This record gives sequence, C-alpha cells and structure tokens, in this order.
Amino acid sequence: MRNKRLLIIFGILLSLTLLIAIGSAVFSIKMLNAYCYNSDDEVLMSKVQQFEKDLIGKSIFSLDEQALIEEVEKEIGGIKVVNIERLFPNRVSINYVKLYDYFEVCYDGNYYISGIDGRILKKQEQSRDSEVIKIKLNLTEVPEVGGYFSSADRFEALQDMIQMLEKLNYRETNAPALIESIDLVSSESAIYVQTRSGVLIKILQDDNAGEKLRKALSLYTARPEYRTSGMIIVVNSNEIFYSQQSDNTNEESIL
Repeated sequence: MRNKRLLIIFGILLSLTLLIAIGSAVFSIKMLNAYCYNSDDEVLMSKVQQFEKDLIGKSIFSLDEQALIEEVEKEIGGIKVVNIERLFPNRVSINYVKLYDYFEVCYDGNYYISGIDGRILKKQEQSRDSEVIKIKLNLTEVPEVGGYFSSADRFEALQDMIQMLEKLNYRETNAPALIESIDLVSSESAIYVQTRSGVLIKILQDDNAGEKLRKALSLYTARPEYRTSGMIIVVNSNEIFYSQQSDNTNEESIL
C-alpha cells in the first residue's frame, strides 16, 4: 500500500516536471515583431527589433511589459510604445508610433523640441525657425528633456490638435510648411493658429480643438481665396466663418 502511494506521488511529480518542461519549451519567446502605426522607417524598426536578443528564451508569461516599454523608450529616442502584445504561444510584438519632432516651445531663452505626445525630445539654444511649428504655452514649470509639456495650461487642447495633424498626415516637412505657430497664451477663450501664407485661424474654446482645426484646414485647402489673408473663425464643428480682417469685421458665414 505504501509503495503504491509512493508510486502515485512519484507519478504526479513526474507529470508536473514534464508539464513544466514542455511549457517552458512551448511558451518560451522565439520571435519579436515590431510595428509602427505612423511610419515606414526601416532603420527605426530595426532598432526596436534589436530587443529580440534580450527576449529570446524567456517565458512569455513572465514578461514585464512596463519594464520593456520603459527600456525601449529610453534606449530609442523619438518613439512612444503604444503597447506590448503577447502573441501566444511564443511571439511578442512591440507596437509604437514615431514622434515627429516638429513642435518647438521657447522657455527662458532655450528651445524645446517635442513630438506628438508632448514629450520633450531635445533642448537647444537656437530656434529651428521654419522647420518647426512654434507653440506658445503658459508653462508652470521648467521643461526637461524626457519630460512632458503636460503640466502646461491647456495642454489637452494642444495635444488634440497635434494628434489631428498626425491623422491628416501633416507631419515633418508639410506641417511646418503650412502652420507657423499655435498660440494658447494670448486669449483664454480662443486658440490662434497662424498659417505661413498669412491667414489666421481662430478656434473658439478648447473643446474638440482637433476637430475644429480639421474643419478650418479643410476650408483653407478647399477655398484658394481664403489662403492669402484674413481669418478663419471656428465656433464649433457646425459654424465656421471667414473674415477679411483679423478684427472679425466683414464676416462671411461658410456653414
């Protein structure tokens, strides 16, 4: 009876050992995929895929996703990891966006370059002038590279507009070629977007700022007569006006 009991215990332990061994083999990471939502930059993708060598052989169950995100973003400048996917049984995917550095904020004589999420990518002593969109923000603390402008007043409205520019494929060279500055300081009730051609876009209130900017840019590109001077005024998604003067006189209702 005792021997039978020992055999049963031994069988259970042996089964558990085999299950662990099989599980380790089946669920060990064998491949890393990298996917970028907004760019086909192969050099950047190869940098992300280099993390494969650190993951191969590790258990997919013990993967620390947050630690991996922090390591990737620290080692590779100019990207934001959206998420880490575990593709069972043995693959992992790092999904990310490229942070196009075409936004510039001036603070205390220095120029801080930012990407789509508001993270500060660079600090420099000279402005990049026409290569960037100048952002006027009321900052509540000294910016730091690697940090965010998220502490700034009205940052959410700015981020909403930046994300809309990304969705419309206004990035890198074409966004700064179209827009000179975005001003969130001059008025508490309006956002001013200055185009390079001289037309001023006035967005009333901060809600749905991205959608309001899209409406204004749609009008700007569709009507050549509105691209050289005057002001496009966006009240809401259903009310857009054009003024020949920037003081809101001679307004012509568009919608």
